[in-house]
Amino acid sequence: EPVNQRVFFDDFEGEALEEGDWVVDNRDADAFIVEDSKLLVVNSGNAHPDTLKSANRFILKRPVPDGDWDAVIRFNAEFKTGKDLLWFGLWTDAENYLGSQIFTRIESCYGRVTLNNSKKTSGKVTQFNTDLVNIANCSDSAKQNRASWVDLFSKAKKPFELGVHKRGRNYHASLGFDGKSKDGKPQRYEYKTDKLSSLRLPGKSLAIVAGKWDWDNKLGGEMQVMIDSIEITRVSE
Repeated sequence: EPVNQRVFFDDFEGEALEEGDWVVDNRDADAFIVEDSKLLVVNSGNAHPDTLKSANRFILKRPVPDGDWDAVIRFNAEFKTGKDLLWFGLWTDAENYLGSQIFTRIESCYGRVTLNNSKKTSGKVTQFNTDLVNIANCSDSAKQNRASWVDLFSKAKKPFELGVHKRGRNYHASLGFDGKSKDGKPQRYEYKTDKLSSLRLPGKSLAIVAGKWDWDNKLGGEMQVMIDSIEITRVSE
């Protein structure tokens, strides 16, 4: 069995980010706060990792451990703008990164919630998607199904867990959360993407950014996310 050793954990106790652990790019102090053991972030702008000017990119100053590791953030979020995005991964700049993201595309007759594993190296993008929801018709059953999933994602009482996992030179994304089955019984949902390979570490530190992927900024509203904790674990056989 693998042996797991916690190397970093932050549950956001106190009234501010620990200065020795975090740096905030493009800081907007009116759009995030640490309170009630959570990092609360709101953003009405673009948060895609390709965007250098994303407000409040939270960068962990500590390097990831050598060897294999898991990094997980636990969060609750309100997915309500129709193009919400939360990204977590290794970030160097807008041309070089590797990470996990969950994004939504929700319209009148279209509902999509996707877990994404993406790598960008010197401007070249490689990615895998795992759809949690992908409904693209206007039948009554499709509308009801889409509505139930959107409701689940919006009102889940237990936090989601978004992860980045390194094994050798391979990386994959994961998402887990507790919900209910169709017959109302408690059910654990677990998703993961296919693996991407990177011969060199795509970044030394992890970063978090939340917002929208609305390139033209035509949508109203804002993304809101409440991050409970971040944990990095070294994994060894």
